[in-house]
Amino acid sequence: MKPKTAGRVGGGYRPAGHMAQATSPFAGLVAGASIPTLNGNCAVEDLCPGTHVITRNAGAIPIERIETRSVVTQAVYVIAGSLGHDRPDRDSLLSGAQRVLVRDWRAKAFLGQTQALVPAQALIDGEFIEDVGQRALTLFRIFCGAPRILYADGMELASADDIALSRTQDAA
Repeated sequence: MKPKTAGRVGGGYRPAGHMAQATSPFAGLVAGASIPTLNGNCAVEDLCPGTHVITRNAGAIPIERIETRSVVTQAVYVIAGSLGHDRPDRDSLLSGAQRVLVRDWRAKAFLGQTQALVPAQALIDGEFIEDVGQRALTLFRIFCGAPRILYADGMELASADDIALSRTQDAA
């Protein structure tokens, strides 16, 4: 099966400043991810502040801001249905650092809890969830004013508020 990806980095001409050169982990939703809103599903790149997105833990809430960044980072390919029935609802690509809400045996295995937020890279099994290496990705960080669980391609993913909060707590 050939992954649906943004393409490999390497060779070819890339203008200076076009792509972040650091390969540090950066979480965010990959361009093309389908996000449920009050007006139906919308590609993440078409969202804007004020758009009401459907969340797991707060219903429909407005987006406060969106940050976009093009980076070279670890990418994880998730085959449709590999995280549960219809989760994701299509083959999807994630940043390895993107935190995913798992509510099955994986949560017990990782943290001994019924549900847990884990980085996508921790879910790699080599068969249904694959490490596809360093990729050039355009990532969208969605901020909702407080940590939220967003839906993207049927997966439950942490908002950027959660990522910023966890970095603040790690620094303390």
